[in-house]
Amino acid sequence: MRTKIYYAGDKPAIQEIATTIAQEFKLPSEQLQPAYMPEGLPIAFIGTEDKGGKPHKVAIEFINTLDPKRVAAAAIFCTSAKKDGACLKIMRDALVSRGIKVLDETLVCNGKGLFGGKNPTDDDFENAKKFANSCMNKAIEHEI
Repeated sequence: MRTKIYYAGDKPAIQEIATTIAQEFKLPSEQLQPAYMPEGLPIAFIGTEDKGGKPHKVAIEFINTLDPKRVAAAAIFCTSAKKDGACLKIMRDALVSRGIKVLDETLVCNGKGLFGGKNPTDDDFENAKKFANSCMNKAIEHEI
């Protein structure tokens, strides 16, 4: 099944998590804005750094270019110093408003923020692999 793994952020943590997800499918991860916009993807993985409870601005700009012809469904993830995933609600709302289905499952991993946080742990990487496979299985089984 065709998919892409996108991420937005300046910190290494989000890139590491996106790369872990991409490796599950032997694909590259792409930093937003991609050179080539997606077309006809059944599912895309979209990740961001949590910026004080908000997604990275590039992630929102990217989402605002999407429609169901480009991406039918999205699996969203983030890295966060607080590990509360507050930014994912904003991403979900933006995707839904564009007519894109969003999987119920999300992934929140450790990430460094302006005032602390830590790098992703081995558990975070393991959870990223499980998240990737679970989301892809839902897409393959037409559960989204």
